[in-house]
Amino acid sequence: MSNDLLKKTAYTFLNWVTLGKGVMRKINGMKVRFPARWSRYYEEDYEADNYAFLQQQVKPGMHIIDIGAHLGLFSVCSSQLTGPKGKIICFEPTPETFTVLKETLRLNNCENTTAIQAAVSNREGTATFYVGNKSVSNTNSLVKNKPEKETSGYEVKLVTIDSIVAEYAIHPSVIKIDAEGAELDVLKGGIKTFKELKPVLILGLHPAFIQQKGDSLEAIWDLLSSIPYKIKMDGEFMTKQDFCSRDLLFDVHCF
Repeated sequence: MSNDLLKKTAYTFLNWVTLGKGVMRKINGMKVRFPARWSRYYEEDYEADNYAFLQQQVKPGMHIIDIGAHLGLFSVCSSQLTGPKGKIICFEPTPETFTVLKETLRLNNCENTTAIQAAVSNREGTATFYVGNKSVSNTNSLVKNKPEKETSGYEVKLVTIDSIVAEYAIHPSVIKIDAEGAELDVLKGGIKTFKELKPVLILGLHPAFIQQKGDSLEAIWDLLSSIPYKIKMDGEFMTKQDFCSRDLLFDVHCF
């Protein structure tokens, strides 16, 4: 029996044992249920700084946008922190991953959360979205960041932060953006929201993918500074020189 078949059999059994209620995990101190097959995806301290920051910032009743929701960890934690009067709008373009996301939200009774299968960019319409061969990969993107043989492309709906805010009549206090290299376009589509509502931004930036797309960290810094946002990483305010010289820019917080 192959390893893949053994794993599939084990996860099917685990799903049966748990009566389809998922597997409970405690990640960064928050309890989250996951579909059995994906219950070990995250480490217990996954992006610890981001989730500590989230718990500090979020209050009951807040509205939050989660761009690049993946399996739903950030959305579930946000849902719990905002409570029944809060509102979460989350986006995941990849079909298989979107199915897992919806199941994660269901398992955690996230009734205040709306999941949308679309990519967020600087315009409305459609575009080619690139998906890797690995199931629920967290590097799928509007940027073609993998070799041709490891990637397939398909048409995806595009929306903008500003159009989301208008359509769903929300006033986001926190927006998380993790778009695997397409972050500049995401930011360009939210300038009206940033200036009028001043949400806190949580960014996961991918300098290599950003450069591959033809964008730059300097352009991102200049856009954020024009709002104006102050930018922190590891609890310290950053300079433009420091920001633009980094190879990795995760857990970036903008006020």
